[in-house]
Formats: sequence, C-alpha cells, structure tokens
Amino acid sequence: MQLDKTEIVIRQRTAFELLDLSLLVLRRHWWPIVTTSALLGLPLIALDVWAVYWMLGEDAYLAAEHLVEPQSAMRWRHSIHLFLLYFIQFQIISLPTTVFLGNQIFYEEMPLKKLVRRLWPIAWRCLIVLGLVRLGLVSFILEWFVDRNEVFDWTAEFTLLIVVTGISLLIRACWPFAPEILGLELCPLRAGWGKEITYGQRSKGLHQLLMSDHMARFIGASFFGILMTLMILGGCLFAQGVSTGDWRWNGWFDHLYIPVAMWLSGLFFAVFRFLSYLDSRIRLEGWEIELRLRAEADRRRAAMLPPDAGGEIVSAQVTT
Repeated sequence: MQLDKTEIVIRQRTAFELLDLSLLVLRRHWWPIVTTSALLGLPLIALDVWAVYWMLGEDAYLAAEHLVEPQSAMRWRHSIHLFLLYFIQFQIISLPTTVFLGNQIFYEEMPLKKLVRRLWPIAWRCLIVLGLVRLGLVSFILEWFVDRNEVFDWTAEFTLLIVVTGISLLIRACWPFAPEILGLELCPLRAGWGKEITYGQRSKGLHQLLMSDHMARFIGASFFGILMTLMILGGCLFAQGVSTGDWRWNGWFDHLYIPVAMWLSGLFFAVFRFLSYLDSRIRLEGWEIELRLRAEADRRRAAMLPPDAGGEIVSAQVTT
C-alpha cells in the first residue's frame, strides 16, 4: 500500500463537490458497493418487511375500517414504518461498504471473505455502538409492541416514530462518522494497556469542531436522497405501467419497490458519508500532508534495508 497514491485525490471539497463525487464513485464501483451493502442490508431489510407485513393484513384493515380511505391509511402506515426502520438501521447496514471504500481508496482489494474477517473481531463493539447506543436495533424491537387491533398505537408507535427517530436524526446529523471510526480506525470502546484512542475520544475530536457543517451536509444529502428515492419509485411505476398497464400503487410497491428504492438511495448515502469523513480529516488534521509524510518515511525505510531484505520478509510472510 502506497499512502500517497490514492484513487481519490485527497483535498478539501465543498458539499456540492462531495455530492457530485459520490455519484462518480458509485458509478465506478457500483457492483462491489452493492454486494458489500447486501451483506447486512438484505437480512435486515427482509426482517423489516416481515415485521411490518401485518399492517397490510386483514386485522389492520378491520382496525382502520372506520376511516374514509382505510386501504390508503394502511399503506401509508406500512411505508412510514418500513422507511423509519431502514433509516435507523442504516449505519449498521452501511458498515461493510465503509470498510470496502476505506481500503479501495488505496487500491487495496477487499473481497467478501476478507471483509468478513475484518468485521468479525469488531462485531461486538459495532453492535453496542450502532445497534444499542445509536438505536439501530432498538427500533426493530419496538415493532413487536405495536397493537395490531388499533389504527395507531400511541404507546409504541409514538415512541418509534417520534422519540427514537428524533434522537436518531440528531445523532446522525451531529456525530455521523461512527462506522468510519469503528470500521476503519478500529478504535476500542475503552482504553486498554496501550495508548489507544478510544471511540469516545476519537468521536469527540472528529465531530466537535465541525458539528454545524455536519448538520448542513446531512440536511443537503437528505434532500438529495429523498429526490433520488422518489425518482427510483417513479421509474418503477413507469416500468410497471408500460409493461402491465397498471399505474396504481399496488402490492409490488409495498413489498418490493419501496425496499429497493430505500436500499439504492442508501448506497449513495454510504459513499457521501465516507467522503465527508475524509474531508473532515483533511480539514481538521491535514490528512493529505500526513499521508505524504508517512509514504516518504516508508520509502526511506525501504531504501535503508539490505538488497535481499525485501525478499526475506516476503518469504517469511509466505511461510507463516
């Protein structure tokens, strides 16, 4: 790995440049980004679809029978729950993609087997931070407390739709780089015997000074992502209408088009957040200068080795 030779030029960029660069990266590496995001994305999305499937069933229809348009109310309720579950779980879903991008920027190959081996040692700390502290899996648990015999269950749905989502929005806007800190910098949750920087210390140093910029970028990316989701749904509706003559919102939207649209929009968000992480490190730490100095130090260290030292090192690595 040569630290001063990167696929993306390491320099400061504006929010609009990051949005444009996100699309370029997504177009160039769309297949590995799709496969890495599917590693956790497909199981969680399948669980979400299964957890809210009953909202389109007979019991939910009977509970909403007194409304003017019960079928429409059921579908809106189902879609909102499905979207919020995906949004709250998104940082867990995007973790493998973040690790892939962090290695790809230095032209280091990251096949799925190697990616799984990289994620396995940090699985517990990611589960604690992304699943519990950042509420990624709490929302899924709350779905089981929703009363199926009521149109709107204030005890569970209010907590899920307002409280958990509001806290999650605030955390994502102000402290967005938890997957990068855990997956790329491998920061532990608490200090050990060494002088390792903990997750809390790193998060404070990376987020505190640029919190207002992070919020502005989050708002801009959210607006762009909503437009992208609507565009994908519009394309699905057009393809369905042209092929079948049915231009209505039907079961295909509920169980396939909406999950696919959310997933594809999430790919863009994962790339944008990673590029924003790089930009934050450049602005706060002069990361581009650090990479050049470390690369030059590595070259000088290699030049000082005996002529056969490189071959001996490689042979030792192969034998072990």
